[in-house]
Amino acid sequence: MIVRVAKTEDIPAIVALLKDSLGESLLKKTTSIWDFKHVQNPFGASYVLVAEENGQFIGVRAFMSWKWQLGDKVWQAYRAVDTATHPEHQGKGIFKKLTLQALADVGKKNDCFIFNTPNEKSRPGYLKMGWEALGKIKIALVPVLLYRFIYLFSKRADALLSLNEEQIEAICFKHNLELQAKKELFTPKTEAYLHWRYATNPMQPYTFLTGKDWYVAMYVKKHKRFNELRIAEVIGGNTSKAKKEIQQEVVNYATKQGCLLLSTTEKSLFSFAFYGAFGPILTCKDLTLNNVILQQSKQSRGWHYAMGDLELF
Repeated sequence: MIVRVAKTEDIPAIVALLKDSLGESLLKKTTSIWDFKHVQNPFGASYVLVAEENGQFIGVRAFMSWKWQLGDKVWQAYRAVDTATHPEHQGKGIFKKLTLQALADVGKKNDCFIFNTPNEKSRPGYLKMGWEALGKIKIALVPVLLYRFIYLFSKRADALLSLNEEQIEAICFKHNLELQAKKELFTPKTEAYLHWRYATNPMQPYTFLTGKDWYVAMYVKKHKRFNELRIAEVIGGNTSKAKKEIQQEVVNYATKQGCLLLSTTEKSLFSFAFYGAFGPILTCKDLTLNNVILQQSKQSRGWHYAMGDLELF
């Protein structure tokens, strides 16, 4: 078995392996989607290893490039995402071999970390390889009907504006400065990131609303008995006026979509909400010299994450 870094010309064979191993699902597997996730990413191309035997791909392991910032230091990070082992070669330790090799390769300079939200089945394997469980992601659950009642007799502010690239970039710049001062880990946002992550995402249709000094990206999650509006990203909106504008516009959109519930990681956006550890477990493999990320994670406000930073796509 040969383990090597994947090449651009390997993409069709990698996608075929993913289909053979995992089948099709709501998250489609195509060369264009692979290109979107692992090549077009504004944080940089993914680090991808393949295992090859007799000219056939039998395993793949992808670390999607990401950035997190703490103070004025921007850390290279990777999201442990697409991985597959050919059905005829499972149980041979290929997943572990590829993962450990990828860790050795990206961790040579002791200046990065890997994060993901593995499911119950795969989490034990990650923990055995040195990942740390940081706890469940905290989410605010907001009843739409309550806020519909709150704003029933209020005049709706005509807050929606169509912003150009420069205006969105300015909102992101201010957002990053504010989080930088808070000494929390956050993903620095740019107009290019928002365009890639939400506006042109082929895997999930997002709706985004913009006001004078804020940006919101969201999508409707359909459950068996009700619809939920998931707010993936909130940029800006720190003043009471902006928060009210966001609340009204988001609740209005949720009502039109028949959503009974809102969910967001932005605790301060809605005063009346059920806030708790309702999300999946965040895990991390810290490859920094002095375990900076794990030390930061022990702080009460160690991470400031948006849902879009962590959700699968």
